[in-house]
Amino acid sequence: MIIIENLTYYYPNATTPALNNINLEIRDGEFILIVGPSGCGKSTLVQCLNGIIPKVTGGDLRGKIRIGEKDISSCKVHQLSRHVGMVFQNPNAQLFGLTVEEDVAFGPENLGMAREEIQKLVEKSIGIVGIEKLRKRFTFTLSGGEKQRTAIAGAIAMEPKILVLDEPTSDLDPAGTKQVLETVKRLNRDKEITIILIEHKIDEVFDLADRTIVMDRGKIILDGKTSEVFTRNLDLLESMGIYPPQLIRLSKMLKVKPSYEEISSYFNSLNGSFKEFSEENHTEKSSPKVVFKDVWFNYHNGTPALKGINLEMKKGEFIALIGSNGSGKTTLLSCLIGFIKPGKGRILIDAQDIKNLGVADLAVKVGYLFQNPDLQLFMNTVAQEVGFGLKNRSLAAADINKNVARALEIMELSEYRDRHPHSLSRGQRQRLAVASIISMEQDILVLDEPTSGQDRGHLNKFLCQIKKLNDAGKTIIMITHDMNIVAEYARRTVVMDEGKILMDGSTREVFSRPEILKKASIEPPLLARISNDLKNAGRKIPVMLTLEELQYSLEIET
Repeated sequence: MIIIENLTYYYPNATTPALNNINLEIRDGEFILIVGPSGCGKSTLVQCLNGIIPKVTGGDLRGKIRIGEKDISSCKVHQLSRHVGMVFQNPNAQLFGLTVEEDVAFGPENLGMAREEIQKLVEKSIGIVGIEKLRKRFTFTLSGGEKQRTAIAGAIAMEPKILVLDEPTSDLDPAGTKQVLETVKRLNRDKEITIILIEHKIDEVFDLADRTIVMDRGKIILDGKTSEVFTRNLDLLESMGIYPPQLIRLSKMLKVKPSYEEISSYFNSLNGSFKEFSEENHTEKSSPKVVFKDVWFNYHNGTPALKGINLEMKKGEFIALIGSNGSGKTTLLSCLIGFIKPGKGRILIDAQDIKNLGVADLAVKVGYLFQNPDLQLFMNTVAQEVGFGLKNRSLAAADINKNVARALEIMELSEYRDRHPHSLSRGQRQRLAVASIISMEQDILVLDEPTSGQDRGHLNKFLCQIKKLNDAGKTIIMITHDMNIVAEYARRTVVMDEGKILMDGSTREVFSRPEILKKASIEPPLLARISNDLKNAGRKIPVMLTLEELQYSLEIET
């Protein structure tokens, strides 16, 4: 049992509380989902449970937290680690071993366990999260998703009774997300471990959590059975930027029960035909903006990451690059910005070979958002961060200030302009990194997992701004594991698998081929899956990608 009473917390030097009079009870064996907009206090709350706040962060914490009969204010962080396991948003923050198995063993070793017991725990934990093939790999060679699974295995090896996961699937492909969430549910069901999960991928976790807590501005505003929280509070949640599962929104639109079978049955019962969609190609006559010609790249150990990539991206395209973790997506675009050099092949931007251009030269042409925003934040204030790149372009101070103010306003960060970047939440730091890119006004924008740490409200606002830049002629290349985002924003989708291009076409064409997508561990979004199933059953129906397309096709009034 976790009992939280009158919990209020101020970060160092903060004038407003990050947590405001929280009262909460969590029973043993519950599976709790915590949702809320970025910066609402979710991560702050769970970091109070294992003593990181305030014992590591400092600040002013008031109120009481009891785990069982123990008041944790008298416990040290390492003592609490046996009771509360924590998996952070950024797995790099908790990877310490040189290899995967060394990292998983790190926690038990520091608790002074016997070697045989440690080995058993490592074997068990690695098996649970399915990373047996990675056990001898160096942790610094892992993809983002592989690092996340390693971090989860390390937490499980401590055998805690409470497992807290702060967006554990943020960097995972759909198959990896499913595997990890099934593992977490099994730990809850079979081992009776209490699970506290923070997650923005609500579609994936909706059926797993017994109870959902909704936070906003440091307070708990909803707390109840998961199905009831989402079905009874649609308007409130959407106004906060929390988009309920597409299944719930779709069932409300069609006025049927929220189940895949009920929705499919509804479509199948319709006698009329569905309106078709016309695919507009605004870039058909555009000249190539980016060209990859027979590009190869090998890791230091000789393992090929890219295998003869040939790809043209035209000016003004909005392209999604999708595929499983380790398929080569980030490696390919790292070659584009000069972080790594291909072992063979050529890369051209505006018909110019970039092989002799440095990273600084390419930064003028290509804006790049990293998976981990902390890798590109290094100034003392938010405003300085956004203005840093502009100072290297010899702009007048007035123009720099104008660009900074505009970028901060777009990303809804104006009120934080004087804050230190690392005092922001993960989602806010992600938006800050984007603001620093937007201010530079490059012709090509590369977004590597922009969904990480973002609630859907802020994400949609951000992507609407990106779409406006795209409509104005900017070329957008987006890596993401969120197929709903791909369906809504990308006109073209490129699928990668094992360093090769598996498929390339319009997003509708790509999502019409689930049998090929399965090879890349990808599942189309809900509406596309229903459309494909009905087509396979002989119905004449277009592959629908968004709820707006469904409204158009069936002429449903909102």
